[in-house]
Amino acid sequence: MKTPKYAWRFLIRSKSYTVINLLGLAFSLACCIMLMRYIHRELTVDTHCIDREHVYGVAREMEGDRHLGYISHAKDSIYIDKRYIDKQTSIILLEKDYVVYDHNRYSARVLVADSCFFQLFPYQVVQGSSSLNAPESALLTESYAQKLFGKENPIGKVLRYTNGKDVTISGVLAAPHNKTSLQFDVVLSSFLTQRWERLPIEFVKFMPGVNIDLMNKIGSHPRWVNPHYKEYDNRQYTFSFIPVGGIYWNNVIVESAECPTMLSSGNSSHIYILSGVCALLLLVGIINFVNIYLIFMMMRSKEYGIKKVFGLSRGTLFLQIWTENFLIACLALLIAWFIIEIISMPIARLLNAPFPYTSFDVWLSLTIIMALPLLTSLYPFIKYSCTPPTVSIRNISTSFRSVRIRMIFLSVQYILTFLLITLSLYFNKQLSVLLHTNPGFRTENILIAKLIYESSDMNTYRSPDAREAQRKRKQEIGNALSQCPFIECWYSNYENILSPTFNVTYQNSKGEKATLKHEYVSPDFFKLYGIKVVEGEMPEYKDNEDDRRKTIAVNRSALKALHYDNLDGAMIIEDYKERNSTDATMIPISTIVEDYYNGHLCSGIQPTIFEIYPIQSGDLFQISYTPGRLSDLLKFLRDLEYRIYGSETFEYSLLENDVKAIYQKDKQVATIYIIFSGTAIAISCLGLFGISLFDIRQRYREIGIRKINGAQLNNLYSLLFRKYMVVLGIAFLLATPLAYYTINEYTRDFAVKAPLSIGIFAIGLTVVTFISMSTLFWQIRKAANINPASIMKNE
Repeated sequence: MKTPKYAWRFLIRSKSYTVINLLGLAFSLACCIMLMRYIHRELTVDTHCIDREHVYGVAREMEGDRHLGYISHAKDSIYIDKRYIDKQTSIILLEKDYVVYDHNRYSARVLVADSCFFQLFPYQVVQGSSSLNAPESALLTESYAQKLFGKENPIGKVLRYTNGKDVTISGVLAAPHNKTSLQFDVVLSSFLTQRWERLPIEFVKFMPGVNIDLMNKIGSHPRWVNPHYKEYDNRQYTFSFIPVGGIYWNNVIVESAECPTMLSSGNSSHIYILSGVCALLLLVGIINFVNIYLIFMMMRSKEYGIKKVFGLSRGTLFLQIWTENFLIACLALLIAWFIIEIISMPIARLLNAPFPYTSFDVWLSLTIIMALPLLTSLYPFIKYSCTPPTVSIRNISTSFRSVRIRMIFLSVQYILTFLLITLSLYFNKQLSVLLHTNPGFRTENILIAKLIYESSDMNTYRSPDAREAQRKRKQEIGNALSQCPFIECWYSNYENILSPTFNVTYQNSKGEKATLKHEYVSPDFFKLYGIKVVEGEMPEYKDNEDDRRKTIAVNRSALKALHYDNLDGAMIIEDYKERNSTDATMIPISTIVEDYYNGHLCSGIQPTIFEIYPIQSGDLFQISYTPGRLSDLLKFLRDLEYRIYGSETFEYSLLENDVKAIYQKDKQVATIYIIFSGTAIAISCLGLFGISLFDIRQRYREIGIRKINGAQLNNLYSLLFRKYMVVLGIAFLLATPLAYYTINEYTRDFAVKAPLSIGIFAIGLTVVTFISMSTLFWQIRKAANINPASIMKNE
């Protein structure tokens, strides 16, 4: 059992190469572990669910629009019998809600649910219980409880909800260790009221043996939206069941919930990118490791040859190689975790996710410890076990074949490095294009603020007096904004220009159909955002609340989708109205406006139809203000909120920042490429340093002889640099088409993308070459200035 001792002794003796190998592998493992932890976190979203593959959400589809909804239990011939259902729960998402405690208003993401919700989605109860059977019961998350009460015990505390009712905190919930697609601050009982302002979302678990395909087939039968008024509304809908594990990756239905801070979605292409970066970095690290380890083996080639003559078995040879690799892998893994611990905070900010230690970290480390030494030992073992002893005894370290193998490994390393640096440069250029491209509407000096804080309980406003008081509060806010001297224009709605909305199918005068994004707006919308009129004109309305005349406007893309060239004869009708009656009246399009991007630029311009009314109401106020007066505006709004609602707090954001936030993932990808391509360059340069340290040392005698024969420094520099320049050149030539293909494939469907110019490849070549040649310069300069006499004497 002296193999570990011998292995350790040799690694210590060859400390320069051991340190190079150790650092290269540690950097590679640290980056890969960080990425794998993030990828694992994304792939295990909602694993706190009792069975995320067999608990289903309900997706409704109507008129081309797909959204999360609920099951229809109407007793027709195709209804789903409740006997098939094991557990069923419904939730309501109230994203911009609030609670009042100690005369202070606190914004809250409120989840309305029943106790069955926690049977399907268990949460650890820190204090109290998770029962919601009592109408006045409320649960808080641990973080929100600390925000409201600090270190005080929250159980039994009373909060005032938006509807004026008091709710008592009966439990505190801990956040699951896994990532969840659903985030909330407060959970209220669904029994608190019967009339919530939003429709429910249902989750079901069927009885064992129930065929989900049969359930989806039942849901695929069209049902009437208003079955009692089919003569007026012939719209129909279908529904289907989506596993909880698949909802997170379905951006369309998640965005349809219009609660981005409560219900989040994943980006599969983002995971593919990170997986590719992880694989490339791991490959760079492994190739670098094997390449340097081959130098270890060459230094002991005679030793192995003699041992094979005296009966060294293949098993003993493999064990020795594996032990050395195992020791280096253990040390590298230890250093990698040390690096991860040091940079955990900035990485958590970069990836926008906390990384608590979990059992996955243990299994990942064990997998690396077991698999990596085996993987890195295979090639050296095969190479030297198949080499005859007579060949091993000779000094093969300078043979053409050995040098060629090292250069091939180095070339592959640099191919991957060039690929990463080119992708890094391109994605940063793409990010710059996205951030500096005009979206087609005004973004500067626009504040988005929620100024109306009314009850989410519709029963609150059943009496005429309550409705009148609500109307007066809203009117007072509007009047105050209109009189503010540093507000240029304001507009209120339930969404802003970036919010996702629903789709509606329309027909043109020829019966051709087009599905368009639908917006309800007033003329102030176009004025506020500076959206220009291309043809026609904006309607003018008098200051009359009873004036509800409707005008239709479309953007250029919608006009094209409807197969019109201009306003002459441009008529439309909603598809379901045409189905209702063949005598339905078509509506003329009165205005054409310029296209604009209302989301990510890469998604392109969405064909949009605008129903324009004199006045739009909503709790979201979009305010354009005089440049330099933001602080004055915020003070004015705080005073206004205090006068109306008795609290100075309100939610707001700047539109300019909201637009930048759309590209957060793009910024994340670009930053990751910068960091990890830099790491790949560092690993490759470590490998280059180790290989050149060995190769140039082997040529000291040759260099001495050349100097005696009159070789000048420039001749020696050329001689020693040439081989490595050829390696870099070959790697660049092979990496360029690979990078070009990768970028073109990834951006193929992008509506807006940065041009792929030769400059990106030239910059990548310059950066890698400069860093690599700087790494070589010290050794080559030292070799070129050696004293021939001392070399000939020592060699």
